[in-house]
Amino acid sequence: MSIKDILFGKRPKNKDEIVAQLRTSINRLTLRSRNYERKAIEERNKAKQYLKMGNKGMATFALRKFRRYQNFLGKYTAFIENLETRLIAIEEAHDVSELKEAFELAGAELENARKLVNSEQILEMMIKQEEAMHEISRSSEILATPSEMGVEEAGDIESELNRLEAEIALEGIEEPKVPQGDIITEKSSLASELEDLKRELESSKKPKEKE
Repeated sequence: MSIKDILFGKRPKNKDEIVAQLRTSINRLTLRSRNYERKAIEERNKAKQYLKMGNKGMATFALRKFRRYQNFLGKYTAFIENLETRLIAIEEAHDVSELKEAFELAGAELENARKLVNSEQILEMMIKQEEAMHEISRSSEILATPSEMGVEEAGDIESELNRLEAEIALEGIEEPKVPQGDIITEKSSLASELEDLKRELESSKKPKEKE
């Protein structure tokens, strides 16, 4: 930017504006170079036609114009190449700048993350948590422990346990079942047999009395 532009408040162009201007210049130079290329081909074809017609002077004139257009084409091709090289360099510089900023942001974030995931702090935290859980477990065991019994209470409980064991032992012994029905049947059968014997005796006595 010139001093005149600074004095009259012309703002500096940003990267996108510079790139756009360079691309516009490259496009304009490309059109110009294509025009010179087309004219060079036309003049060469003219020289060829003049030679076929036997007009060597016009053929020479056409070739001179062909050579001039060829020179312009070479210059404009160099212009385009130089601008494209600088355009690529500007875009590359912008990409590098963005990458630098991205790496700086990534570095800052990694530094914050490193503070959050500090291995020593994590180890200390894990140790404290283990100690806390161990203390909680001990407290639970203490609360779950039954109160101690006195001597008299312990003796009563022991006596009651002995009585329960005796009851269980007695429950395991089966009492013999009395077969009431069978006894009645046997008595009935015995009475019947006695009646039969009595009748037989009476029958045996009757013939003796008749004699």
